[in-house]
Amino acid sequence: MDFKKELEFAKTIAIKAGDIMLQYFDGDQNTEIKTDGTPVTIADKTINRMVIDELRQDFTGDGVVGEEESSAEYGMGRRWICDPIDGTMAYTYGLPISMFSLALVIDGLPTLGVAYNPFMKQMFWGIKGRGSFCNGKALSVSSLDINSGIVAIPPNMTRVYGQAPDITKLLAYKPQLAVFDGAVHRSCLVASGRLIGFPHPEVKPHDVAAVHVIIEEAGGKVTDVHGGKLDYSKPFVGAILSNGVAHEQLLSLFV
Repeated sequence: MDFKKELEFAKTIAIKAGDIMLQYFDGDQNTEIKTDGTPVTIADKTINRMVIDELRQDFTGDGVVGEEESSAEYGMGRRWICDPIDGTMAYTYGLPISMFSLALVIDGLPTLGVAYNPFMKQMFWGIKGRGSFCNGKALSVSSLDINSGIVAIPPNMTRVYGQAPDITKLLAYKPQLAVFDGAVHRSCLVASGRLIGFPHPEVKPHDVAAVHVIIEEAGGKVTDVHGGKLDYSKPFVGAILSNGVAHEQLLSLFV
């Protein structure tokens, strides 16, 4: 399959999602705090519902596994994994780095991914075996290692890394660190060669499904924090996304 129809669908949905993000960005976002302590806005909910409704019209046999709302459970077959706004915290702070992401997963394998930043009008996409692109330009990861490149880490690193030796190991390499919100935004910077990696022990499938394809098709590597294969047919926690060159070094943080 060439997935042309699926790609055009995902891009169209991404533009619609971006319009919703912009609509609420400077207004009343109706922000609530979920049970896990993270925020959710009216834009998150509106986008997630829109994806489900649109998918039912275009791909009646497929289901959506969304961060805020789902029409299907994890499993084999075709699933669309959606993060309506990745980087919601940044969105509520008024920082224009939040992104929409949507991935087509077939039998647990990410096959197509689209990620869109409406603030910068950047459309990232990738299809397995066909490369990855941003606004039509082919993406390629960097060739730097952890000692010479920039590693992205989460802004809440005290909670994420603070109780483990990971942060001590990371600092021992003396890397340059980029600290900001948004797993999708950071991952797209890996795919475009600006960052060398993004290790995060708490990301979930909706955070990385789309960028998994985009990074690998740009020449990078994506695994769990132990170097194993990620299976999107079921929930998981934790991933390392890198340019491939720095992957083993990033894996060493979790040994």
